[in-house]
Amino acid sequence: MKVEKPSILIYLFVLLISSCNLGTDPGNMPEEEVLVFSPTRFYVSVNGDDSRPAKEANNPLTPWKTIQKAVDNISGGDTILIAGGTYLEKVIVSESSSGTAENPTLIRNIPGETVTLNGNNEGSQWESLFKVTQAEHIEVRGLSAINGYWYGFSADETNHIKFDSLSTDNTRASGIYSRVTSFIEITNNKIRRACQAQERDAQGNGTQECITVGRTYNFKISHNEIWDVPLAGEGGEGIDAKGGCFNGEISNNYIHDIARVGIYLDAGSHEEYNIRVFSNKVVRCGGGLSVAGELGGHIRDIYLYNNLLVDNTRSGVVFQNIMNGRFSNIYIVNNTFFNNGQVGFAGEIGNFSQNELNTNLQIVNNIFYNKTDNFRFSIFHNLAAPHVIHNNLYFDFKPGWAGGDNNFSQANLTALDVQADPLFIDIDSQNFALQATSPAISKGVPFKLPDGSSLFTTDFNGEIRSGGTWDLGAFQR
Repeated sequence: MKVEKPSILIYLFVLLISSCNLGTDPGNMPEEEVLVFSPTRFYVSVNGDDSRPAKEANNPLTPWKTIQKAVDNISGGDTILIAGGTYLEKVIVSESSSGTAENPTLIRNIPGETVTLNGNNEGSQWESLFKVTQAEHIEVRGLSAINGYWYGFSADETNHIKFDSLSTDNTRASGIYSRVTSFIEITNNKIRRACQAQERDAQGNGTQECITVGRTYNFKISHNEIWDVPLAGEGGEGIDAKGGCFNGEISNNYIHDIARVGIYLDAGSHEEYNIRVFSNKVVRCGGGLSVAGELGGHIRDIYLYNNLLVDNTRSGVVFQNIMNGRFSNIYIVNNTFFNNGQVGFAGEIGNFSQNELNTNLQIVNNIFYNKTDNFRFSIFHNLAAPHVIHNNLYFDFKPGWAGGDNNFSQANLTALDVQADPLFIDIDSQNFALQATSPAISKGVPFKLPDGSSLFTTDFNGEIRSGGTWDLGAFQR
């Protein structure tokens, strides 16, 4: 029997030790303890052989050759460990690979090794380099997808899925895409140069967004970095939760240097609700955050707080007026806006909706800092989009529409608002925490929802906001 060269220099085959650790998550093991013989672990290497029986692929010295061979031949709850190398295949993980809540199926790289799926920009629309479909309790970690004709990684009609520590580069559509999925976590991923196909197809479909979740509920999109999408084609937003998503979290993401908006929530023609967007940093994008009902849908119970929106070309937050979508219970609380709204009729917050059913739109405890020459307004809202606006700091306040019916002007400010330099610690290094003498300190209100609860009791860094007054902006001093 041919034996391949090991993918690392030393394997520790200590069967007594490994037999005691069969149920241990390899992601939490020291690297030298991962590569052990086990009936529940299967190995893949570009130097492997798919003709081998499963009992040989349990051994790291006799792996299979392709990832697809492994996912087609494991039992639910098994682990697939993939050696470093470039794999020219499109992987589909289906129902037969499903794990359980107690014992999910794990597909990952051997720790420390680089596993790359390369699509060579070949294929057809809607294909993924790695797709999970009609399966459940699947965890995918530590893999890279490049040159995908369409998606990098996707989940379709699935539940209880984790995409963690993945990377994608140069995909024609989304780096990571989810459709009709529940209980999905998309965390710690790096998405670069997604949505490179700039045109719509004959049916009017665009190229989606860098991370997309559609008709998805109970989702978490957190601690991802998304960047380098310089062309504003038919798609390309940073993160989009759309088409009736609900019960979601978008948090602690760093989105920068993309031509479209950083984070987009779009109900489409559906009802979309209960989504928390917090502690994200959106820098040098076409816009910061945007909410919409592009096909006349209703978006409600949306919580935008502790976000940093910095140097974005268009407005920091926009309520879209597309197909007269409806907005209810939208809370914009304790965010820091810095020099957004640099081109066109744009500013820090713009609500262009004309739907007279809009209700309970609140803008409280924010810092609006804007010294750019083309800055047009601090807050603009249509009369059909009533707002409650108080306890904000403005540095270089500009009215929404001087002399017009939709004006949010100097006359609308009260003693609860502050007009002064917020005294950030260091603008040049983008440190937007507050100096000890900042006029934003203790000028905020402890903000509660109508039922008396609060989602806003920690700041951008997770520090507790307590007491009878809060600081303005994303950071509590």
